[in-house]
Amino acid sequence: MTRLMIFLSVLTCFILILVLYTFKYLPVSSDRFDFEKTKHAYVNHEELVKEVTTPKEVESGVEVVEVEYAPVVDLSTPQLVAGHKIFNQCIACHGKGGEGKASQKAPHIGGQYDWYIEKQLTDMKAGARINAAMMPILKGLSPQDMKDVAAYVTLLPWNKEAWIAAQKAKK
Repeated sequence: MTRLMIFLSVLTCFILILVLYTFKYLPVSSDRFDFEKTKHAYVNHEELVKEVTTPKEVESGVEVVEVEYAPVVDLSTPQLVAGHKIFNQCIACHGKGGEGKASQKAPHIGGQYDWYIEKQLTDMKAGARINAAMMPILKGLSPQDMKDVAAYVTLLPWNKEAWIAAQKAKK
């Protein structure tokens, strides 16, 4: 047994020496750690981010016209068709595009995440969140109906400019 242990120790040392000896012949490349190259890439990235995020300037001679916001959702699945039918009950308070109406105290829901819309509807129906205006509508909705309307509302475009203008008008 001791002979086997000695043999394995010698063999391990021999392999270790061979491996360490071959390391001096490996090519060394520090391209990944080139500071100038990394700095140049960072500057290019900053310029790209600045170009993308800076607001576009409006030409002085151009008149900005407010267009009636009429979202279009492609009703390509039965779920979206059902969601559209259910959402027709919601238009009175939330608007055609889900933009919400301050006079009704209805929030902007167009483009919101489907899981969020579904959770809010479920919470209101269960009584965890109280909303007297929505209770008559929620009483007739099944869990599948809630999923359908949430899928539809998610696809409504989020009209960010109109929302920002409405927030500024409140102040």
